[in-house]
Amino acid sequence: MLPLPKATRLAELVSNVTETMLGLSFVPAEKATAHPGLTWKTAIMLVDGARPVSVGLSSDEAGCAKLAAAMFGCGTDGVDNGMIDDALRELVNMTAGLLKREMSLDQALSVPSIIDDKQALEAIARQHPALVLVAREVGIALWACDGLLKWSAKAA
Repeated sequence: MLPLPKATRLAELVSNVTETMLGLSFVPAEKATAHPGLTWKTAIMLVDGARPVSVGLSSDEAGCAKLAAAMFGCGTDGVDNGMIDDALRELVNMTAGLLKREMSLDQALSVPSIIDDKQALEAIARQHPALVLVAREVGIALWACDGLLKWSAKAA
């Protein structure tokens, strides 16, 4: 098992896929902290096992719509909530898979969770002093950290 890669390496890995597929590229964030304006929705998943790693993607409403539109090949006016959730899950799943391979982790990937409860998102943001990337083209923060994140969302 290898440590989390440096932010520049993760940005390179993710951008190699997203530039072609979605027209998005990622760069290391200036600070390894949550981006408070990018918490309309978050997708989180776990690379579960002896060395758990949490992976998340957070965005504002406009960023979510642009991501879903790019992924589904339509305009932002044709995007619905289900498409947004699917796009967030797909990108966080792809990132977790890249990390799993880069870190040589022989561990299972969990099913991504979508969180839109503001208090839960704030609790998560306080816990992940982690590797943080941001998209150049739109408001998306992509992050990873060692360990499990804990939160409780309000029942829908």
